[in-house]
Amino acid sequence: MRSMLRRWFRRPPPTFDPVWHDLLLRTFEHWRSLTPAEHERMEYLVARFFHEHRWEAANGFELTEEIKVVIAAQASLLLLGLDLDTYPQVTSVIVHPATVRLHGEYSVGGGLRASGTQLLAGQARYRGPVVLSWSAARRGARFPASGLNVVYHEFAHQLDMLDGVTDGTPPLDDDEARRRWVEVCTAAYDSVRAEGSEVLRSYAGTNPAEFFAVATEVFFTKPVALSTHEPALYRELQGFYRQDPAARLVTIGVRPRSGPVDGGPHPSGVMPAGAQSGPSRRCAPVQAAVAGGSLFLDVRHHLDRHLGPATLIGERLQRRG
Repeated sequence: MRSMLRRWFRRPPPTFDPVWHDLLLRTFEHWRSLTPAEHERMEYLVARFFHEHRWEAANGFELTEEIKVVIAAQASLLLLGLDLDTYPQVTSVIVHPATVRLHGEYSVGGGLRASGTQLLAGQARYRGPVVLSWSAARRGARFPASGLNVVYHEFAHQLDMLDGVTDGTPPLDDDEARRRWVEVCTAAYDSVRAEGSEVLRSYAGTNPAEFFAVATEVFFTKPVALSTHEPALYRELQGFYRQDPAARLVTIGVRPRSGPVDGGPHPSGVMPAGAQSGPSRRCAPVQAAVAGGSLFLDVRHHLDRHLGPATLIGERLQRRG
């Protein structure tokens, strides 16, 4: 009887509409680089994301099937090699037609706060929604050579948040993996802050959470450049995501389409409310960070003590009072 009831009430597996394949070939550049086996897993992941997440349209925006499929495919690419089929802490995906405008108080770094209007490309909240600009999401899907992808950025934050803290260190397999991650990412983070990077935009030096999100964007959008200029960082991301996008592109000879980047201010991320940044914000020593299993113990301690696990991350375009 129990097995019969389970069969009756079991939800059918999510369905990937075959027409989505051609849609993604046209609209999502990275879809072209996947192998048949990767396409099979991605179809499952995209279908789950499309059907199981709650979608909301902001400001009277018409949320079409194409919009949901293109966003779902980008978010699913991060899960392709992981033992994870969905984002369990995401309550909904809220899509704005273009720039997201948020009003109120927000952190500007250095322990300072301001109030006014923020113009965002996206935002991620711990155990809450992910907010996205469709214009930014569409542009990132079609033109990866820009190095910018708001969907990768915000859902990297969601992976970072899986352990309850937004600290730039997603859940890793063991102590040795954490030791390598801390050593490599600390060095790369310090380098970005001190002298910039050939491939990582300056916002990667804001705090460890934004470093991981920006590095994830570049890992998928400009993998050959990242593997050339930051080989150790590339290997760590390759180990975490269990993907090798540089080899994938080289193998099939894909040259990513270049396209226009938003003519407005360069996108960057909004740090967790209350966290500190700026030249005086230094990383914790590697030895201490290894003991705590996080990239920067001072960030983890600050968030735990002052914020709790609920942190708010976004991609800031600009702000005005």
